[in-house]
Amino acid sequence: MPPEPRRPSRKITNDEDVELKRARGEISCAECRRLKLKCDKKVPCGSCVRRGCTTICPNGSLSAGQGTRFVLADTEQLHRKIAEMSERIRQLEDALAIFQAGISSERHSLLRDELLTIKFGPEVRRTVDDEYTRNALSQSIDALGTLTIGEHGETKYIGRSGGSEVQANPCTGDGFPCLPPEVEDLEMEVPDLSSDLEALSFTFPFALSTDAHDTIMNKLESHLPPQPRAWALCETYLEQFTWWFRPIKRDELINEILMPIYKTVADPTKFAYHRKTDQESSRCPHLLATLFFVLAVGALVDLTLPACSAEAEKYYRLGRTALSLRSVFDSPELETVQAVGLMAGYHSLCTFRYTLESAWALGGLASKLAQSVRLIYVYRDSAQWKLEDRIVQRRRNLFWELFIFEIMHCLALGRPPSIALKHIDCEIPADEESSIGENGAVFPGYWKWRFLFSQQVYAHVIDALVNAQAPTYETVLDLDRRIRQTTLPAVRLYLRPDEDDYSNPGLCMKGYLMSQYRSISMIYIHRTFFAQALLDHPENPLSSPYAPSFLAANRCASVLIKSFLHYFERCPDLIGRFWGIWTHAFSAAIILGSTVLRAPGVSMAASALVELELVIELFAKGCTQSFRARQAYAILRELKNKADKVYQHFRNRHTSTTPTLDIQLNIGPETEISASRLAIFGGQTRVMSSKLLTRRRPNKRTSQSVSTSSPGPSAASGDTPSRDSSPPCLRTCPTRSLRSIRLSSSTCPSSQPQPPSLSSTLRRNTPWTRAHRATSRRSRLPTTRSRASTG
Repeated sequence: MPPEPRRPSRKITNDEDVELKRARGEISCAECRRLKLKCDKKVPCGSCVRRGCTTICPNGSLSAGQGTRFVLADTEQLHRKIAEMSERIRQLEDALAIFQAGISSERHSLLRDELLTIKFGPEVRRTVDDEYTRNALSQSIDALGTLTIGEHGETKYIGRSGGSEVQANPCTGDGFPCLPPEVEDLEMEVPDLSSDLEALSFTFPFALSTDAHDTIMNKLESHLPPQPRAWALCETYLEQFTWWFRPIKRDELINEILMPIYKTVADPTKFAYHRKTDQESSRCPHLLATLFFVLAVGALVDLTLPACSAEAEKYYRLGRTALSLRSVFDSPELETVQAVGLMAGYHSLCTFRYTLESAWALGGLASKLAQSVRLIYVYRDSAQWKLEDRIVQRRRNLFWELFIFEIMHCLALGRPPSIALKHIDCEIPADEESSIGENGAVFPGYWKWRFLFSQQVYAHVIDALVNAQAPTYETVLDLDRRIRQTTLPAVRLYLRPDEDDYSNPGLCMKGYLMSQYRSISMIYIHRTFFAQALLDHPENPLSSPYAPSFLAANRCASVLIKSFLHYFERCPDLIGRFWGIWTHAFSAAIILGSTVLRAPGVSMAASALVELELVIELFAKGCTQSFRARQAYAILRELKNKADKVYQHFRNRHTSTTPTLDIQLNIGPETEISASRLAIFGGQTRVMSSKLLTRRRPNKRTSQSVSTSSPGPSAASGDTPSRDSSPPCLRTCPTRSLRSIRLSSSTCPSSQPQPPSLSSTLRRNTPWTRAHRATSRRSRLPTTRSRASTG
């Protein structure tokens, strides 16, 4: 019989043998041995019982060091214990959930998501937190914008990036914008034009076939100002308007528009103005319209005239008449696009007579016409057709100016542009102002930098913000990085009062735009998530997953306001005539005020309150110069009063020696209103109603003669067109008169130039500031007197 196979015997290790002996009470326990204490060899021993660590006797021991009395040295045993406790917690949670389901349809407060993760270990908790962060980055906020509906079904839509535009439209009790008396008087002034010119201007954008073409052209030319005045207005246009919008450069304006037209007017038999030699007429009405619009915007920014003067409106209406002599849709010329673009610029700046919506619509029309310009499309690069370089550069400049103009209005209103960047291949115009640094590096001039910034930043910002699908937070952070990576030209943006160019209007405004393009972009992309951080975490917005947006918005708002203070001191009158500067300052003020109002405990609340007060003082000064400033002032004043109360309440509560359990500063309906306004500022989805959406401001005049020699074209009643009579698509929109006052629209790039300190800016008492204080107390001269003085 074969022998049985031997069983493998397991050799007991020394450690296992020691543990067995300790369990039998043959040797001291591990903890007494570690501490060199006398052990009674019981399980548990008396020493461990006295020290409160019976669970580790006889084989466990505590870790060495202070504060580790109840920490198991045996990691495996610790994990087993955690697993047992986690299983027990899970059983209790299941039982509680079953019980709660039997008595209520709501979840028990102890079964919140953040509490359910306690039973998992720290590694799992970190994994959950990382996943939560990733989900926050991939999520978007419900931000469609604001839709206002009138009582008869009329609607007005402002997209998610236009929160400031929604709330900066306060109305008086009767629903109409509140204007200063001097502006009311100004609006009553209507240019004195003949009935046929006035009637023809109303046909825009459709041409009216007439046999009196030459007669109308003669009448239009007779309204041209004397040549010295025309030169002065053209220089004003070039110096004080083109920093913002330059569809026509100096050489083209002087050599191909101004001089040919005045030569033809002086001697029609020897000269003609037309860029094409094969035209039936020797005079181009759209070229004449372009000149009239240049004169109109030149008069708008002429600081010797009141804002939106009657002289500017006269040239504008003459230009509209000239534009109506030939169709703008059928085979448009380059001057057609330039004229419509300047017309849009006039609507954008003449805020007392027209609206931002009409400027946006005309800008879109100009962009559409640029896609169908005869022979060569402006939006396709002209060099492909082997044109001469002068024409190529001119077309490139026109396209990019129209592109920037439309994008800025689209961002302000939250609406999509007419042209997407992926549909064009037009190159940036040649840089005429580039400079070379000491190390040989080439720095772009103002114009090229502006075009490049629009191509590399603004085009992507508008693409994300007006897209049908709201951008995810990850997209916003990518845009943030793109903006930070842009660099400024090597120029000094902040000058001292004793420097020669301190009060130069053109250089001042160029410096302002260069200093603020990045801050403006950052506010646009972060405003929605800034608002969400305040709404979700008012006690501490920095604990929100959108804390980078909260920090970036506050930092950029602070930089923008400090820069606004500096440049307003340098060129207050010119700044007063550009709505965008006031709108961006208003957005920055809303950000700072909302931060104090909703989260007074954050570290930047005190400085935000100071900067809010400073910018409100500037809005008070700008009320006589800017309709936008007057609209925003009352809102900011109300916001400042509420912020003062909340911040003072917060300080009193934290400096009081009496304990309190009140942790909510704003309670009740006022908080709900504030939250709603903040949500609208952030562009979140809201639907509002207004009974006054389509009402017009009542005309103070019952009738008015358009011409002293001929009756008006209206007729049966004998009344002539009112002062704001316009073609249907251009009529002054009443959307300023919405009933409700709706207050509800990472850090800034480290290389952002910093403006002078606030204290130095406010303490400065320069000759200019003294002169400005003196002139601000004097009322403006009547318009007729101003026109007479300027010749």
